[in-house]
Order: sequence, then structure tokens, then C-alpha cells
Amino acid sequence: MRMIRRVGGVMAAWVVAVTGYGVGLCEYRTPTTEFLQGKVSFFYQHTDDPSTPGIDLSAGSLTFDARRQRDGETAGFTLAGKGEMRLYNLGFTQTKVEGVGALRQYLAHTLPLFTYGALEATWDTANPQPGLEAQAGVGYGRFYNVTPLARALQLEAFFLAQGVLSVPLADDEILAVAEAIGQPAEAASLAERVAQVVALVEADRSRKLDPLMVLEIEETLARTGRERFCGWTAQAGIAYRLMDPKDVPRELFFSLSLDAAIAPEPNSQLLFRTRIAGPSSLPERYTLTLEVSFDVQINNSINFSTRYALFQDKPAGQLPAGTQFASFQLEISQGWIGVTLQMEFSKLAEAPAWEQSIVISATTHLW
Repeated sequence: MRMIRRVGGVMAAWVVAVTGYGVGLCEYRTPTTEFLQGKVSFFYQHTDDPSTPGIDLSAGSLTFDARRQRDGETAGFTLAGKGEMRLYNLGFTQTKVEGVGALRQYLAHTLPLFTYGALEATWDTANPQPGLEAQAGVGYGRFYNVTPLARALQLEAFFLAQGVLSVPLADDEILAVAEAIGQPAEAASLAERVAQVVALVEADRSRKLDPLMVLEIEETLARTGRERFCGWTAQAGIAYRLMDPKDVPRELFFSLSLDAAIAPEPNSQLLFRTRIAGPSSLPERYTLTLEVSFDVQINNSINFSTRYALFQDKPAGQLPAGTQFASFQLEISQGWIGVTLQMEFSKLAEAPAWEQSIVISATTHLW
């Protein structure tokens, strides 16, 4: 009988995954949104063949990307920074770092229309000096943290697979679980939130959670990272370079940007960011940045992520120049051992082909 219930639960979980969730992730709303994301990656390869003169290969890179965003009913802010350091023969050959701080003031509670002001700083050792830019304008849109609902749906799928649930939870039930999960730490401790979720699931007397299931709830609620977000913002304004990295005369620019986040389902996240800035003759002279990233947690042991970034600078009367970068990473971990497959591709505008790096690394945790 237990086996029949478990098979039925697995089939129900599969139906939910294929046909879609009763409550759409990107329809979930909270009064305050906290967005926190950070990632650091390092790659280095050193080869020295005694049969050949000198070092055959000694190069690598260190990259980081961090972003903190908070949006309330009337105001919000963003702090972000990213950088790349290229190494050759154990020394830095080029460093790129940029950071931005922005403040938003919403004009109405029901309409996501806002004014903004921002400062953006850049530093590239290939340029004669750092850059500093002031921005101001208007924007439309909001981001929402849908992590509580994503984790509620992950727990629902687990309960369906284990046979605790024979059918998915009703919309009001899953939203109540998400509300319990999303309580701030100062309002309810982890133990209190776990107890509330258990009570909500067991509200129907036919559902009983054993200690293993309660432990799964606790681990899901205690998990950090892998947060999910939905929403978008479009901004239009002016920008003034207080300090130009190429030491050209300072001038006023027009700036357009679009940021978007989509959580297709609880285990994946798609992020998109783009900005174009230039003088009044925008098609003839501009700076364009574009970044797209996708992360999917296949199961508790396997995670896949990919990222594409484009930087393009179009001087007046010249062809665009810039860089492209793409990476693919597959992480497989099981207990105390893990394997990572990472592929990176980079290309300068004038380069005829992509530079490729492929790294496979294994990690063992002894204690």
C-alpha cells in the first residue's frame, strides 16, 4: 500500500512539473523585496615542460560579481560590484572593477513609477585613469523576491514524491506555507517557522509528517543562496562623466537600461541586464553592456549555470570594439566528494576566433 502511495506521489509531482504550478512564481508579491547575490570564480593553469625552454603556459583569471538590492513600498536602493583580474606568470596583467550605488523613490504605492539617482565608478588598468559617472532619471517596474513560494513548491514536490500528499496543495494552502517560510528572522525563529509549516501541512488529518520530513523542512528553510526573483525595471535618464577613463572631455550622455529576472520554476533563475549610453547622436557613438545568466539546480547533487557578457564601445566614425565572454559550469557533488566541469570562452572584437579554456576539477572533503 505504501509503495502504491509513493508511486502515486511521484506521478503527481511529475504532473505538477509538466503542467505548471497552480500558483505562478512570478505572480507572488511581498511588500518588501531583498535581493542578495554574490559569486566568485577562479581559474589558473600552469604548465612547465622541462624539454622546452621557458614556461609553456601560466595564465588564469579571478572574477567576482555581487549585488544587493532592496525595494520597499516608497523607496529602494541598489549596491553592485563586479570585476575581473587576469593573471599571467603569477602576476596581474589586467584588472577591471566597477561598482554602482543607486537610490529610488517611488511616486505612488500602486504604480511602480520611480525617480532615481546613481553613481557608477569603473577602473580598468588598460585605461589611463578611473571613471566616475553620475546618473539621474525616471524608471518603471519592480523586482519581487519569490524565494518563499519557490521553497514551498519544492517542499510540496518532496511531499508528493514521498507519498505524504496524493494531490498538490490548494493555492491558499501553498501561499500560507510560503508566508510562514518568508517571515523575517526577527519575527520568527527557524524552529517557529518549521513548526508553522508542519502545522499547515498537517492541518488535514490525513497528512502526517515523520522526523525525516520535518528535517527536510528545516534544511529547506535554513538553506542560504539559490534565491529566486521575478520582475523588471526600465530606466531612462541622463548621465554625466565626472571623470572619463580615457581622459576625453567631459560631457552629458543619455542613458537607457533594462533589468529583468525570471524564475521559470523553483529550481532555476534567469537574469538579464543591459544598458546603452551615448550623446544625442546615439547610433553614431555609444557604449553598450549586456549580461545574461541562467542557473538551474537539477537535483540536490547537480547544478548547472551559464553566463554571457558583452561590452561594446562605438566611437564616432569608427567600428564598434569590445569584448565577449561566455562560461558554462556543471557542478556535481555527493557527500564529501565533488567534481566541477567549467568551460570559458572569451573574444576581443578584433580577434578572429574565441579563446577557449576547459577545466575539470575534483574536490574531496577529508574533514
